[in-house]
Amino acid sequence: MGGIHRGAAPHIAEDGSFAASTSKLPVLQYFPCRGRAEPIRLVLSYVRQPWFETPPASVRDIYLIMHKEFDGYPFRQLPRFIDEVHGDVDLVQSGAILRHLGKKYDLYGKDIIQAGRVDMVLEAVSELRAKLREVVVVRQLEGSAVQQYIDTVMAPAEKLKVSSMQGPGLASLEYLLAKTRFSTAGWLVGEGPSLADFVVFDLVDLHLAQGELAEPLRNRFPALQAHHSRVAELQVGGIWVGAVGCFKDANKALCLATAMPLNAVL
Repeated sequence: MGGIHRGAAPHIAEDGSFAASTSKLPVLQYFPCRGRAEPIRLVLSYVRQPWFETPPASVRDIYLIMHKEFDGYPFRQLPRFIDEVHGDVDLVQSGAILRHLGKKYDLYGKDIIQAGRVDMVLEAVSELRAKLREVVVVRQLEGSAVQQYIDTVMAPAEKLKVSSMQGPGLASLEYLLAKTRFSTAGWLVGEGPSLADFVVFDLVDLHLAQGELAEPLRNRFPALQAHHSRVAELQVGGIWVGAVGCFKDANKALCLATAMPLNAVL
């Protein structure tokens, strides 16, 4: 068996034009790219839970109605995840979906203390994704924006400590791993993988997919690099994780090719 990004493709839902429920498997509705759904796919793969993923043609139809239809899309966005038979659990908001899966599959730490630490990492990664989205999607990797990002968000620990930038940098996550702050077993929190590990893996993988950001990450954050390799080699029973048509290059062009919104990329 291969690691977490290898294996067969997911099932494609055929039950109805919008594939909002099936008789056997949970349904994930998202655009045919990585984006906010990728950590959800990682978790489903790790726990060996097959899922239906709505066909791209149906997702395009969903995109046309989700801003107007509160029934199923109360916050007017994807991903949407329908768990359990007949859709007893029907969630939007990627963080809520991840936390549901974490509780269901015991990936939220062993106690309330570890759960709080997992939540801290989830929030930090959400902030870091927003900063990455700014340089990749909004600024489209223009040279000055990339350099500013490398000098601030990707600043080494000593430079980050005196930076005027608000919020976390990648050095914040590097510190947790390098200093074994919440785990002595090589994970972010506790003695085994948790939600924190999958969202950090995805964040690092997005940096490695961008040539301008890959080298600084490898040079400055060895603990994050080692953690990424460790998560990548988790055995998942051959269930595929990467998004349809959008795996290693999570950028504008790939989602333009499918006529999906650019904000779905990150």
